Amino acid sequence: MLFDPNFWFVQPALTLAKADLVLGYVFAVLLGLAILARIAKIFTRHKVVSKLLNKLFYLNLVIGILGLFWFGLRFESTPIFSTRFWVGLVILGGIIWLGFFFKYLIFNFFTERREFDALLLKNKYIPGKKK
Repeated sequence: MLFDPNFWFVQPALTLAKADLVLGYVFAVLLGLAILARIAKIFTRHKVVSKLLNKLFYLNLVIGILGLFWFGLRFESTPIFSTRFWVGLVILGGIIWLGFFFKYLIFNFFTERREFDALLLKNKYIPGKKK
C-alpha cells in the first residue's frame, strides 16, 4: 500500500480511510509531545538540556501542526491539498529534521553538557558581583 503510486498521488475517496485516521492521531500525539517538551523545558534549570528540549519542542510542534492542518484539509476533502502526497512530504521533512536532532544528540549534546558542568563547577567558587 505505501509503495503504490495511487496511494500517494490519486485523490482519495471522500470518506476518511483508516490510514488517514491513524495519521491524524499520530500528528495529535506529536503535538502533545511538543507541549510536554515545552513544559519540561520550563522546569529544567540546565541550559544544555533546555536547548535539547527546545529542539525537540520545535520539531514536534511544526510536524504536528502541519500534519493536523493536512488532516483538516483531508477531512474537508479539499481537492488538491488533501492528497497523501502532502503528508508524505511532511513526514519526510520530519524524518530529515529528526536526523539532525539525533546528530546533535549524539555528537554535540554530551560534550556541551560536560563542558557546561565543568564551567559551573569552576564558577562555583568565583564570587559574583555584589548588588
